[in-house]
Amino acid sequence: MIKSRAGFMLLEAILTVVIVSICLTFIAQSILTNFRTGVRFQEAIRSLIVMENQLGLLYATSGSDDMIDSSSRALEVPYDKFMIHASPSTLNDHLKNVGLILNWPAGHGQGELKVETIIYNSNEHQSTL
Repeated sequence: MIKSRAGFMLLEAILTVVIVSICLTFIAQSILTNFRTGVRFQEAIRSLIVMENQLGLLYATSGSDDMIDSSSRALEVPYDKFMIHASPSTLNDHLKNVGLILNWPAGHGQGELKVETIIYNSNEHQSTL
């Protein structure tokens, strides 16, 4: 009778260890998934901030030629992992259509954010008056 009780307790202990290890595996996977989601969210927020800064510079300079250079260029620190590409087109004497594409390394791939805006160049307008 004592031997069968000891064997039953050993079986209960092994089963408890298996159940606890399965639960810990699910908890660890959940934490890892939440961490990855948080990192992607931070990358998305950082890319929006970078794009907002670039649009602000674009508006502040009224679409100057050095801001809308059509070649891809890396940004300055702390945003040096981001690359920006501008594609300008002239609508008329005072309006420019500017498309901006922001790229950055994201996980195993490449993140991308595209924005298109129209810039009114008041400097050209004033020079013709």
